[in-house]
Amino acid sequence: MKNLKGKVLIAGIAALCGNGYAQSAESFEKWGAMTQKGLETFEWGVLLEAEGYYAQTGDEAESDITLATVEFVADTAVTEWLSAHVGLLWEEDDTDPFSMDEGFISIGLDYYTQLGKYYLPFGNFETAFISDPLTLELGEINRSSALIGYRNNKYFDVSAGVFQGYDEDVIQCGYGAVNAFVGETAVIGAYLLSDILETDGFADLKESSESGAPGAGVFANVFLGPVMLNAEFITAISDVTYFGIDYQPMAYNIEGSVNFAEKWLAGLKLEGSGDFMNEVIDPTGTSGIDNLGYFHETGVGGVVSYGFHTNAKVGLEYMRLINKDADDTDLITVQIALEI
Repeated sequence: MKNLKGKVLIAGIAALCGNGYAQSAESFEKWGAMTQKGLETFEWGVLLEAEGYYAQTGDEAESDITLATVEFVADTAVTEWLSAHVGLLWEEDDTDPFSMDEGFISIGLDYYTQLGKYYLPFGNFETAFISDPLTLELGEINRSSALIGYRNNKYFDVSAGVFQGYDEDVIQCGYGAVNAFVGETAVIGAYLLSDILETDGFADLKESSESGAPGAGVFANVFLGPVMLNAEFITAISDVTYFGIDYQPMAYNIEGSVNFAEKWLAGLKLEGSGDFMNEVIDPTGTSGIDNLGYFHETGVGGVVSYGFHTNAKVGLEYMRLINKDADDTDLITVQIALEI
């Protein structure tokens, strides 16, 4: 009788272990399939940009050669509705060593959510030029955030999200954006941000400000065969205050470019800004506006680039920068870019 009970007990344990093993094997198989899917969809890329520039402002000249950008990006999807993106960035004199530029998880297809660190959809910043447009300098914002949205790839994409502001302990900043697609001819959009002083362009001024203001912008990109037209405008909706003085920062960028002879591109641009400061020279001073540095009020220029390889191009850009209460600047930039 004892032997029979023992045999029954051993059989029961074996059955339970066998069932657990089967479940583990099934789970392992599922994870293995997801891993295989991730490897199959894994895509990566590297961008390197080397630049040389010469700037003349009044009687003063400045020049330099820099490795302006080294960027690595990777994307993978474990299912059709679950994917991940990682971006590492190094910019000489700006990020040293490499920084985690982006890292986020995307869940969903038509209805989707995005969680992690990424560039918020406040601004479009399409450009054919080497230098960043003033709209990017004013509006770009890279932050850890949560976003929800709905996309119809044929007609529109609408999204909204929240994030924690600078020097805040709770989540209280928000944004929203909508893009509309006009076939393959044009993309137009608009976007809002609860406080424009949260953008990267105002990072050094946030602590010195006395009040923020919501920000808004619109853009249009038109594609007519080899011709591309871009226009964008970003502004604070109301005044922001520095050192007791009210400002309403804004920036705009207008471009036209054309591809010709297969490997060539040429473009012209007009950009400008108002009340847009780029640094605090002496935040403890009392002279207010004299303590603030400004981006140029107007910029006009042209660019020519040549794709000498499928993955590489060389570009030459000239910009005339009309500065506020200072000598104007002539800026010449040469860039070689390699994308793998």
